[in-house]
Amino acid sequence: MSADQVAKLKTEAVRGKPYAGRVSIVLAFRLLGAADTGLDVWAILDELDHLEGIRPLSKTKDAKPFHRGALIPFWHKHFSSARHIVKNIGIRWNLGGNGNKDLDALIEEVARDYGDDPDIWPKVLVDRLIMEGYSDRTMYGLTGDWIVFGVHNDQNYYLDLATHEEGTPQNAHKLFAKLKQGSAAEFPFLFDSQPDV
Repeated sequence: MSADQVAKLKTEAVRGKPYAGRVSIVLAFRLLGAADTGLDVWAILDELDHLEGIRPLSKTKDAKPFHRGALIPFWHKHFSSARHIVKNIGIRWNLGGNGNKDLDALIEEVARDYGDDPDIWPKVLVDRLIMEGYSDRTMYGLTGDWIVFGVHNDQNYYLDLATHEEGTPQNAHKLFAKLKQGSAAEFPFLFDSQPDV
């Protein structure tokens, strides 16, 4: 592809946003093929816009640098979409653990107020678990998957998407290799001080 074709592809991928030149070709292809992979391109673009100061608010966790191993000095920013709703609700109510006092109180309240009506209490409980759970979780920052980026001369360079599992200490070298393979040719300055993996 020519430089002009790459620039046009990136511009199309980010819907004409001014940071198109700082998006890797790998990420641009992911965004263009999002419908085929089930990714919510708008959720990703909203977070990119937030990182660029174009969109003032984000309902996900703040961007953070990686603190260990091969992924230093890269950063990650969560994006959250419909496929992450169940996980966020589960986190709110600690469903993977032993629950929490808020969940206990909710169940007790629904039982007290609606427990005598078997046609109503299941609907109220489910509605409150889901709607309140998701709403509460947005106040603390939704989780999801990651946009991985590097910072150079006070500008963000968006490399690729990753899951939490890819960023675990045991998988960090694999994620670094994926990032390097996909983006080092375009943004070598992000990889100059990094060891070969």
